Amino acid sequence: MSNENGIFEQDWLGFDWSSWMEIEPEGGIPDVLPTDEGLYRVRHDAYEGLVYIGETGRSVRGRLGSLMRGVFDGEMPFSDPHTGSPSLWSIVDRHGPGFEVSVATPEQATDSQQRKAIEDALIALHRRERGKTPVGNFGRMPPGYEKSKKRSSGERGGQSDDDERRSFHDDAPALPWENAEEVTSRDWMGVPWTRPASLSEARSNIPKDPGLYRIWNPDKSPPLEYIGQTVNLHSRLNTHRRNRDESLQFSYAEQPELSEGHKLSQVETDLLGGHWLACRESPRDQY
Repeated sequence: MSNENGIFEQDWLGFDWSSWMEIEPEGGIPDVLPTDEGLYRVRHDAYEGLVYIGETGRSVRGRLGSLMRGVFDGEMPFSDPHTGSPSLWSIVDRHGPGFEVSVATPEQATDSQQRKAIEDALIALHRRERGKTPVGNFGRMPPGYEKSKKRSSGERGGQSDDDERRSFHDDAPALPWENAEEVTSRDWMGVPWTRPASLSEARSNIPKDPGLYRIWNPDKSPPLEYIGQTVNLHSRLNTHRRNRDESLQFSYAEQPELSEGHKLSQVETDLLGGHWLACRESPRDQY
């Protein structure tokens, strides 16, 4: 069984992770890091868990360079070329330097779909094991900070007293992970799924509430075609009905307490990560 709970260890999830390397304000990204496709994780000594988990189809060294660009500067960096940079800048502003990075370049990372599914599995495991999402993922910010927008806007973020801004307290609880192996069961991952139905039935009887859904072909293995989330189940499932084979099966789970898109995305990631752990691949039409 692969090491699912060792988020800092070099064999986390069965991959060969590099040793942890410190990022100095003047030192840049270590040259010893590879330039292959892969996965990367970032921690800071002020946090108990990871602060960012990412993937790239180019160079892990180059992508880490994009993430760390500007995080030690006097002004918050823009949200491009890396959306996580403003969050890491806020950590430095509050706690000072203290970042370390570790990367993995498994053979599976050469395939875009597999690589993205593994990233979701890593984030999902972090949420399951630590009870929280890495602070920099899903475009989130630590409390007390407003995020920079893209460079083209010219709008930089910084400290903010606006409590309505998205922060790491805006975290959807991790799913219960009950019956995690049975991806079409009515209690998969501890979610109360509706009874399966043909996609042709996704019409007026679908609620217009936020929720999760899954679509599958019972004649294929693994069966799932797609896992999704939406603020309007009625609208999204009707779109799938028009664009997919109506003989496919679907079920959904209303999540009225998760009305914000980033919270729905976090829970969707739990499902995608759980699917990869159960099947070692993503749903066929994902990403």
